[in-house]
Amino acid sequence: MKILKIATLGLAMAAVGHVGVADAKLKRITIGSNKQGSVFFLLASGFAKTFQKELKIRSTAQPHAGSSVYIPLINNGEITMGLNNGMDSGAAARGQKPFGKKMQNFYGIARVWILPYAMMVKADSPIKRIEDLKGKRVVIDVKSVVSLANLNKAILATGGVMPGDVTAVNSAGVVQNINLVVEGRADAATVAAGMPAVRKAHATVGVRMLSLGPNNSADMFAEMAPGSRPFVQKALKRYPFIKKDQLITAFDAYLNSGKAVSSDDAYKVAKVLHAKWKDLQKAYGPLRGVGQNKIAPPTVSHPYHPGAIKYYKEAGIWSAANEKANQVAIAAAK
Repeated sequence: MKILKIATLGLAMAAVGHVGVADAKLKRITIGSNKQGSVFFLLASGFAKTFQKELKIRSTAQPHAGSSVYIPLINNGEITMGLNNGMDSGAAARGQKPFGKKMQNFYGIARVWILPYAMMVKADSPIKRIEDLKGKRVVIDVKSVVSLANLNKAILATGGVMPGDVTAVNSAGVVQNINLVVEGRADAATVAAGMPAVRKAHATVGVRMLSLGPNNSADMFAEMAPGSRPFVQKALKRYPFIKKDQLITAFDAYLNSGKAVSSDDAYKVAKVLHAKWKDLQKAYGPLRGVGQNKIAPPTVSHPYHPGAIKYYKEAGIWSAANEKANQVAIAAAK
């Protein structure tokens, strides 16, 4: 049986052309996330609870300053998995900034969240459009999630605003973005609309989101912030600060794994996620934007784990488009 298992693992790895997957079974699962109060921490906690129940493995969420910080820890196996945006995930696999080298053990398990992302101001702010941000204090660089700086610049560009047109305010993380605006230390900052801290800020001082400016082409976002796109956010009860359908931006978030996760473990994790997805959606609102059979999209920016691919093929949700996109991601990561 052991020989058969090793042979099967070798075939799976050869099929996807990417090496470096662990072959030891997990004894504990740690899931990296952003700070407490962030959606990433909420989801990581929910996944940990589900994995512990279904896989009988002790599982915990582990908050960090930001996802750029813990991607190397995932790659090295210091933590088991982590939640990362697609922009950072692609940069990590390719060895692009802010990562100094290619993360050879870094794999996607599943897309878990589509992040609606927008520029936030106080509800009583005179700022009504992106164009009005000229001369204002605006968060551009987010130290803990470096890829967000490119997206922030792209959002400004839709209104013809360049970084030099604003007074740049630096932030340590996405949760601090909210605090900077609430406390009056910044006039505007970008946030993920689904963050619980955004709803809290709205209940406390009142906030609203700015729609994209007129220069909002998908090609522009693909060039300035690969992995992001224009996105129409519908007015929903869980977003009380969005009064009507609004054109903002969005990007995907993935549950990723690293050196500590074998193909067998990745298969089991993907299977649990897929089987329990509807239950997870009931418990965690941000997951509701991703259909059960859409957790493995062909738009991935980094290679999928061979074990996860095996499960998705068995489940009938791995298409020719998936295979093509995964091979492109593998080639870019070599």
